[in-house]
Amino acid sequence: MGAVGTVSERERPEMSIRGIGAAPGYAVGPVWRYTAAGSAGPREGEPAVRGLAIADAAAIAAEELDELAGRLRAQGRAGEAGILEAQALMATDELIVAEAERLASHDGVSSPADLARAVQEAGRAAAATLAALDDELLSARAADVGDVAARIARVLTGRRITPPPEPSIAIADDLPPSVALDLPAGSLLGVVLQEGSRTSHAVILSRALGIPAVVAAPGVLEAVAGMAGRTGSIRAAVDGTTGEVFLDPSPAVEAELAGRRRRSEAGALAARALRGAAGQTASGRRIALVANIGRPGEAARALEAGAEGVGLFRTEFLFMGRQDPPAEAEQTAAYRAVLAAFGPERPVVIRLADIGGDKAIPYLQLPAEENPFLGVRGLRLAYGAGRALLVTQLRAIFRAGAEAGVTPRVMAPMVATAEDVELLVGLRDEAAAGLDAEGVARSSRLVTGIMVEVPSAALLAASLAPQVEFLSIGTNDLTQYVLAADRTNARLGALQDALHPAVLRAIVATVAGGDESGVPTAVCGELASDPAGALVLAGLGVDELSMDPAALDAVRLALRLATDAELEQLGRDALASRTAAEARGRAEALLARVAERRAAAPPDPGRRAPDDGRAASAAPGR
Repeated sequence: MGAVGTVSERERPEMSIRGIGAAPGYAVGPVWRYTAAGSAGPREGEPAVRGLAIADAAAIAAEELDELAGRLRAQGRAGEAGILEAQALMATDELIVAEAERLASHDGVSSPADLARAVQEAGRAAAATLAALDDELLSARAADVGDVAARIARVLTGRRITPPPEPSIAIADDLPPSVALDLPAGSLLGVVLQEGSRTSHAVILSRALGIPAVVAAPGVLEAVAGMAGRTGSIRAAVDGTTGEVFLDPSPAVEAELAGRRRRSEAGALAARALRGAAGQTASGRRIALVANIGRPGEAARALEAGAEGVGLFRTEFLFMGRQDPPAEAEQTAAYRAVLAAFGPERPVVIRLADIGGDKAIPYLQLPAEENPFLGVRGLRLAYGAGRALLVTQLRAIFRAGAEAGVTPRVMAPMVATAEDVELLVGLRDEAAAGLDAEGVARSSRLVTGIMVEVPSAALLAASLAPQVEFLSIGTNDLTQYVLAADRTNARLGALQDALHPAVLRAIVATVAGGDESGVPTAVCGELASDPAGALVLAGLGVDELSMDPAALDAVRLALRLATDAELEQLGRDALASRTAAEARGRAEALLARVAERRAAAPPDPGRRAPDDGRAASAAPGR
């Protein structure tokens, strides 16, 4: 943090802070400092009601969260809605409610304020014991527990979040997604978090709503606090791409950001014009650009964005929030809907359910684990009582392929060893044999791959690849496993950059292992959604990039403007970097150069290169 050498019109020294750009875009406006304790006021017409039980307040909170989720679904944001739906389930979970009731009973409290304190204490305890979950859209993180507990407490005390008096830039330690949605539309111009990472729920929602966001901005709260006593409102300027935050920005800085916005909007128009064109580099190397989806209803959004297929179809929505496992017929219908929507020319990769002891799945009857992230989940369920669950899912995928007239693809999460791959193949063959014995129509084959998110899988890629037909790297989990940094821990947000050289070396090992056997490698983590990250991945030899549909335009354009020679040099430079920041700086420099190239000579959207066999779309069954 420091002065940039200019003085604002009000004779205030401008301060600049560099965080991590997490949601692209530019914003200038007054600062709204959000704190969980200091941003709530009375609910209009809803005074605190003495005698309202904690369970009743929790039920009201769950209804509010479901209403917010429904609003997102109505906007076509099913993935983001899953975050709120998971919170709604958590609101009535005994982790909070039963413990809060126990605390209140033990202390003999009854006033709304006392009950609210019991709820928040229970929430803090639950957050301290919950481990991270790997699903971006459906998992319940420790931060969500605090958000839910705070909401229940507000219901008990008859309070609501007080919105900023005018459209503002929120500055906070963390901004829970449900709080952002509670605010009137247009209230937030930008978001700046002192903690957090690119994969936090606040960031996911910011990207979905088109709100610029910066995370891991050191000292921003202290800087704002130091300005609080001065006359006049504090203003901020935010660049959600570079991670720059300016407090009391000068006219020159505001003009610079306005220029960046104009250039960004021009680039967005050029990128949109490329929809329908194949993903490829300026040199003609094919790199398949596919989508991550979380429910069948998201297929239309992915197709509209020009996705060449689906690289990650999350299936957890079928298994969560219910007392019994989903029937085979129910699963078949869901998978068939997506397979039919994309057809035989656009392959769909279905991920086996990534569930386990870290999610509340009553029918699994799994014991609690001290560290669920390293526990029995994903494919590991099949070593015990969860085997039948995964066999049923594979049967449903086989049947869906036959009904849709396409060859489906499947991949397993949490693969760490050769034995895991053998288990996956055995499950697949068992499902096929069972359907054949019953005379049930099925797809003739199921293209089988594995997720590489555990470091051992990256190190063993050369020996694992011959047993499968594709590899798909989950960079979010791979990053936290490689760097031993829980990605839900806001204090470790700076370690959640997949461009760290250690993570890049794991990616290179995976690509090299796949290449030895002619097996394509995809990336389905957040890094693929980042144009700068996508350039690095292309330079490291990745064959397919899978991302949120909203990111497809920008990534497609960036790739089409960069030559193979530039990308390969970037890959070498990134690997040689000492830090993630250094690698990211090099990637962003290339991204800026190709953007200038676009302004000089827009690419031809009709240009297509022949498939050279490296792209994942050319893999068996695609």
